[in-house]
Amino acid sequence: MERRMMELRMFDTPVLPRLATVLAEVKAGELVVPAFQRPFVWEDQRRLRLLDSIAQGMPIGSILVWRTANRELQTYSDVGGVPVTTASKSEGKISYLLDGHQRISTLLGALYGGGSDSDDEDFRRPVYFDLASEDRPAFVLLSRGDPKPEWLPLNILFNGDKLFDFTLPLRQRGQRELARRAENLANVFRDYIIPIVPLVTDELDVVTDAFVRINSEGQRMTEAHMLRALTYLKPIDTDERFETIYASLQQFGWGSLDDQVFVNILKCLLDLNIYDSDVRRVFEKLKETPQMLDTLEKAVLKAASSKALTEMGVLGPAALPYAYQFVAIATIAARDAHLLDDESVQARLRRWLWGTTYAEHFSGITGSRIRASIDDLHRFLKGGEPASAWSTVPFKPLKIFRAATGRAKAFSLFLAQIAKHPPSRRLRQELLANDHGRAVSSLFPKVSATHPGNVVLASPDELRMVRNALKSGVVDIELRDALGIPDAAMAKLPDADAFVEARRAWLEEQERAFVAALATE
Repeated sequence: MERRMMELRMFDTPVLPRLATVLAEVKAGELVVPAFQRPFVWEDQRRLRLLDSIAQGMPIGSILVWRTANRELQTYSDVGGVPVTTASKSEGKISYLLDGHQRISTLLGALYGGGSDSDDEDFRRPVYFDLASEDRPAFVLLSRGDPKPEWLPLNILFNGDKLFDFTLPLRQRGQRELARRAENLANVFRDYIIPIVPLVTDELDVVTDAFVRINSEGQRMTEAHMLRALTYLKPIDTDERFETIYASLQQFGWGSLDDQVFVNILKCLLDLNIYDSDVRRVFEKLKETPQMLDTLEKAVLKAASSKALTEMGVLGPAALPYAYQFVAIATIAARDAHLLDDESVQARLRRWLWGTTYAEHFSGITGSRIRASIDDLHRFLKGGEPASAWSTVPFKPLKIFRAATGRAKAFSLFLAQIAKHPPSRRLRQELLANDHGRAVSSLFPKVSATHPGNVVLASPDELRMVRNALKSGVVDIELRDALGIPDAAMAKLPDADAFVEARRAWLEEQERAFVAALATE
């Protein structure tokens, strides 16, 4: 109880500053964002809803600020795309923003940003308020072209001279109501109150624990960001180690691997349930065994350089059917350092990868089943019998292509290896690895993108070429080979619907034979 009361007394009396005051403090470096905060991630609609809440006088929640005398943490040099002053000390203390980074970034970017010179792409587009609109929200992000005369730029709301210059032409045109609406909106934003709850302590452990507890609600942050916060400025600094691992992964084409994969591998190595274990449990275990970060780095690099993944055509994270496949391989690499060096083991691993992919083994899997699957894989790689769940490579014809599903990822990998020419196969595999979403395109834009016969893996240049060639009815034989276009489909031109249906039937036959061949390896 005593410890609990001590923690409660660390929270000072909340204060109620106006929004303009809070943003001015951020710009002046009096309220700074610590580097262990996650980067800005809000999508456009969420930003516009926040602005609309303020316009309507609705509460947007309080923000938590840590005030301390002797902590000088690394901080963001810009917030919401707006450069901010280096942290300063006010009355012997520094104020760090612990909760509210997304909201403050949105507001600072909208009210002070919107310039094409911003380094942050999220905030290059200026935000406007459509004074003539009755719809909600009436806020607009300008993508291209010029704003309408009745669109009020938000980055002039706190500048009296610029606001006057904007409203004067409205009054001269007789649009006095729109001018009054602009002035009222400026007053609402200037006078809007944001409650600030101060946390006054010099104990970084207390601060990071509070930060993680707050951000655990509703899963607003990834576990990887929470772990980075908990270990910030400690001997087991995961932020620094993760960056080191990312730098090493670049040589294998895996530099964009989601750092949540690192956390999941750590959970497996620390004998924790992936779903049920809180990230603070990972932190506690790491304090007991900090050398596990060394094990993690070696295991991740071993998995990324796996010959089985390369032969499958998985050259990077975007092409990986299931992240848990990588987690399993890395966990095995940590358990048995030299096991994956064996050629016959790599052949078995490749069979497991295809089997679990086509069986959609990791779809909706529980934490305990993930651990059991890793154990099953370990036994199989050491010469045991395969588990019944993936002992065969099942084939179910693909009816609808939904890019995010494991079955669609299997189809994409199949398309990537269909070309007979090795450089062409490699090109398609690299396209998948670099950006799966953009690599997968439609041959005919007006035909459903989910029709398997319309799905193609092509570079932008190839896609332009093949679309133009299909219009003429003559497609180069090498291009047809690369993209999997059979004679049966060509014979259906110019009927696009008949073409994609004939191609679907041919691809289904080819994929069925491909899967049958995998089962005999």
